[in-house]
Order: sequence, then structure tokens, then C-alpha cells
Amino acid sequence: NYDLLRDTWIYQEIKQQVQEEEYQRSIAEHRQALLAIVRARFPRLLSLAEEVSIYLADLESLRDLLIKTGGSRLEKEVRQHLKEMQNISTTIRTSHDRAIMRA
Repeated sequence: NYDLLRDTWIYQEIKQQVQEEEYQRSIAEHRQALLAIVRARFPRLLSLAEEVSIYLADLESLRDLLIKTGGSRLEKEVRQHLKEMQNISTTIRTSHDRAIMRA
């Protein structure tokens, strides 16, 4: 019976791995979409967008940035959105690095 398989550790482990792979694939797709929009509409901000997108590993923040960028009409708006995300990701990285150094 299929229900019996759901309760096994191997099923749970495979399920978790598949979910993580799907999440990472979705992050990669959102990064590509963000960079495609920036490349097409705001090419002068491409290097900043690449730098910021590398460190955004949470789908919600990446999706938010993608929506804001896609809806922006002016380069300065996009620069502001990217800088905000850059500051957030820098704060998170710094906190993470400090925690690692303390360990």
C-alpha cells in the first residue's frame, strides 16, 4: 500500500530532497528572470543586480525584488530596490559570519 511507504524514513528523506531541489530551481529561475529584466531595461545596473542576486537565497525576497524591478519605470527606482536588498543581504551575511567565528 502506498500509504505505508509515506511513513518510511527513506520516503521522507527523498521527499525532502526533492522539495529542496525544487526550491533551489525556483530560486535560479527567479534570478534569471530578474537579470533578464535588468539586462533588457536597465543595463547599467546589471553588475549590481548580479551581485545582489547571488546573495539572495530566499525565494520571497527574490520574488519581491523581481516584482519591484519589473514594475519600475526609472533606473533610479531599480537602483534603490537593489541597494535595499544589498544592505539586507550584507547585514544577514555579516551576522552569519560573526556567528560562525564565535562557534
